Amino acid sequence: MGRSASSEGGWITTFADLMTLLFCFFVLLNALSTQPKNCSGLEQFLNSNKSQFSKYELRSTKLSCIVSLPQDFLFRSGDAILKKGAYKALSPLFFQILKIPEHKSDLLTVEGHTDNVPMRSKKFPSNWALSSARATIIASMLINRIKYPEHSISIVGYADTRPKTKYTDSSGSPLSGKALKKARKINRRVEIVLTTPPKSIEQATLLFGEEN
Repeated sequence: MGRSASSEGGWITTFADLMTLLFCFFVLLNALSTQPKNCSGLEQFLNSNKSQFSKYELRSTKLSCIVSLPQDFLFRSGDAILKKGAYKALSPLFFQILKIPEHKSDLLTVEGHTDNVPMRSKKFPSNWALSSARATIIASMLINRIKYPEHSISIVGYADTRPKTKYTDSSGSPLSGKALKKARKINRRVEIVLTTPPKSIEQATLLFGEEN
């Protein structure tokens, strides 16, 4: 009886050690997997040129660096034609991105965002059309003038579906006056999203359809 109990106790101890090691492994794996993407080179460049890029905003997620471009020098209200001087203001940033090693292989997505004012012009029947057109104009500038790799660029138009700031106050009441004007100005923007791509197309998970 003593020998059997000893054997059983040893098995339990070994199993407990294994579970402890597995727990530690998954904790470490989770910690590593939640580390944000390296945006240090871009952050250093913006900080070193604050006078020129004070209105730009840099955020990071697990896989992406996101640069919010200030709307005031990009487009006029309801239009998708770049203002005079926009290229001069934007080009140093994108030329620098091409030089930063951690972004060399990134996919670049241009996101267009509008405010919540309905758009129903002959040229742009909706905010979807306007936000997509603005993203397309920025992407075309990157390809044609910055010579950014065309295969690395995509565009997305979100209209007013992803506001950066709410159109309601802390009590849930709709904003008005200067507060509403400020919120709309913040939400009218173009964002540049730099994302780490999968190592190969084969590593992407097929969610729908079938492989040929």
